[in-house]
Amino acid sequence: MKNNQIIAVWGNPSSGKTVTSIKIARELALKKKNVILVFCDTIAPDLMMVLPDKNTDEKSLGSLLSAPEITQEKILSKCITLDKNEYISLLGYSQGENSFTYAKYAKDRAVDLLILLRHIADYVVVDCSAFFIFDLLSVTAIELADSVIRLSNCNLKALSYFNSSLPLLADRRFNTDRHIKVLSKVKADEPSKLMAEKYNGVMHELPYIEEIAEQYLTGRLFGTLESKQSIKYTQTIQQIITSVLNENLEVKQEPKPAKTKKIKEAGASFLDKVLMGMRGGRS
Repeated sequence: MKNNQIIAVWGNPSSGKTVTSIKIARELALKKKNVILVFCDTIAPDLMMVLPDKNTDEKSLGSLLSAPEITQEKILSKCITLDKNEYISLLGYSQGENSFTYAKYAKDRAVDLLILLRHIADYVVVDCSAFFIFDLLSVTAIELADSVIRLSNCNLKALSYFNSSLPLLADRRFNTDRHIKVLSKVKADEPSKLMAEKYNGVMHELPYIEEIAEQYLTGRLFGTLESKQSIKYTQTIQQIITSVLNENLEVKQEPKPAKTKKIKEAGASFLDKVLMGMRGGRS
């Protein structure tokens, strides 16, 4: 099993990105791999939802990104380790924070963070924002990840989202043709085969599971799935991880810290120009 990988989980709104990120991190942790799980959402920060009984006020990802310098020590000081699973650490925004809580940061800061995270943990799982155009960390993770797991709901609203969003990732450095496409939260009465065709094929289908919905509502997503209906879901998560590992047998070369300048100075795509405009010309 190849370690030191970045896995970005991206998809349309309500496609199950956070749940899938957590379940993937948990499966990797069961193999005694150190995993850092990064929650990018600033619209509705995830930490209070996944760790409702934990005080995270001093552990914000935002304070890390806006710090004068990012080091491995500072990253570790902001990580939250699970009480019942020492192999998983979390980074995310705290309750009550939003996109205006901290100073804006440039793309090179997101690049530095991801590269440092790669050297700290066996696996870095990034729960990307669906609204990635407004979040530098999400779009940088989609660009630099060894694997991108693309989640899609089984409906036309989700299809519309991807028809609008994928052109923003048309630059070849995003490698969208290598994304691992997954139909997510599929219910028995939904036309999964038809939607798979409209998405030009998918590799996996994650079924909708009532037990997961209950875990979501009660803040127990890191818990074990025990119902018979959840067996297929867990097997599919394991298959997705296998797809990630198989894909990365021929993984693109890891960017080294000495080469990050080349990444930062790469030609601006349409998406980069939009982001630069939003930040007053900063990359």
